[in-house]
Amino acid sequence: MRYVEAPRFGGPEVLRVVEKETPRPGDGMLLVEVRAAGVNYADVAARSGHYPMVTKAPFALGFEVAGVVSEVGKGADGFKVGDAVAAITSGGGYASHVVIPASTAIALPNQLAAAVAAAVLLQGVTAYLLLDQARVKNGDVVLIAAAAGGVGGLAVQLAKARGATVIGLASESKAEVVKGLGAEYVFDYDNAGWSAKVADVTRTQGVQVFLDSIGDLAGGAFALLGQFGRWIIYGVRTGKQNALPAEALWPMIGKNISLSGFNLGSNLHQVPRAVGELFKFVADGKIKVEITKYPLAEASKVHTLFEQRKTTGKLVLIP
Repeated sequence: MRYVEAPRFGGPEVLRVVEKETPRPGDGMLLVEVRAAGVNYADVAARSGHYPMVTKAPFALGFEVAGVVSEVGKGADGFKVGDAVAAITSGGGYASHVVIPASTAIALPNQLAAAVAAAVLLQGVTAYLLLDQARVKNGDVVLIAAAAGGVGGLAVQLAKARGATVIGLASESKAEVVKGLGAEYVFDYDNAGWSAKVADVTRTQGVQVFLDSIGDLAGGAFALLGQFGRWIIYGVRTGKQNALPAEALWPMIGKNISLSGFNLGSNLHQVPRAVGELFKFVADGKIKVEITKYPLAEASKVHTLFEQRKTTGKLVLIP
């Protein structure tokens, strides 16, 4: 088997493809031939040494896979060779094969391509559960950071499906992509004055929900949030980790604004429900999934493009 390893923490250049003997599944385990491995910001953070779940190198990358069962371990009931499955893993998903607990495997509908399954698994579930946590409802104004990315693009569509008005934050070159997903307005987070533009279009209602993958507490969002607004941080962009300014405290108190975090790892018990809904949305054509495929050997290139924010939608590696 082949897999991508980070022998040390660092930039994309540290990644290398390693070959070793294909493992056998133990009791209760499945050996999966990987057909698509999803690329996520958590992979980039882990590789650079900023992901708390990965504390030492070397380590194998990749937290989500879709593929076909090629061997079934003793006691792994409910699955057989040839079954199409997907899974969120603890690592090692950038590979030709991966061993996973049968209890974590999600059976895939026959018509669902592996790349699509990988595209909606981790990022789709994150977007779905973020909207649940934020209690997004019909008539809300939802502000979404990185709205052209994997999580952001799906969150735009899922928020629209709930009847929300969506404002996306994305670079100017990606604005039309985000509007095509259903956002009414798109503003460039890196351009001065973006918050004033958001305030102008939200007027007295303000923003009810801000889904934030950047984590810049000095970014001006508190002034945009309306009464009982919810600011949920689910990611942090390196170089944007500014502290909450003192002047934000009174708006936070006066408007009953809540600031909270989201971590998918603490919500794994909700994954089956979310995945079932997402797969139905995809099958019914209610959400679009933009996918760009790269060979497994180009993992370093993909990480470079990801960090440079030169991508849209979901990136998957094909072994």
